[in-house]
Amino acid sequence: MITPPQENPTEEQLAAWRERRRSIGAAVGALAEAGICYQCRDRETGGEILGDQDVILDEPDVRAVLSLDPRAPGHTIVVWTAHVHDFTELTEVQTGRLFTVARDVARAIQESLEGVARVYLVTMCDGPVNHLHLQLIPRYVDSPIGSDRLVDPRGPVLDGPRIAAEIRRAYEATAAHD
Repeated sequence: MITPPQENPTEEQLAAWRERRRSIGAAVGALAEAGICYQCRDRETGGEILGDQDVILDEPDVRAVLSLDPRAPGHTIVVWTAHVHDFTELTEVQTGRLFTVARDVARAIQESLEGVARVYLVTMCDGPVNHLHLQLIPRYVDSPIGSDRLVDPRGPVLDGPRIAAEIRRAYEATAAHD
């Protein structure tokens, strides 16, 4: 178990994060105007849109990565690889697979990051060109309880490779025993 970073980002980290976020937003907006899914394009191009990500798991049907704009350390995005707009389009088997992976990653977040009290599961696929993804947002012990956590300010990932590696280790141990 590791302690997530507690420090605030530096001005340089914030400036780089804001610029990256602006650049990604412009690319995503242009693709949406053309009716193109940015998640699919990013996967097809090996990261042309989102760039390097801190990967927790990457399997043929589902991928989990740390959010590039987390609301809390360990905020994870679970993406269904095939293009569907929301979970109502999945078969029963696919739904079971997606939510089993999300459950196991949430358990891994709880087991690997010190101070996580609960992990919220959120899906809000309502943009002009949707691609099914789930968000796993940790709530830490000293954080307020409730849905206000879902609109906490975003910020840059701090220590992403270490956090992703620890969650991945716990995921592999959890998924292997279930």
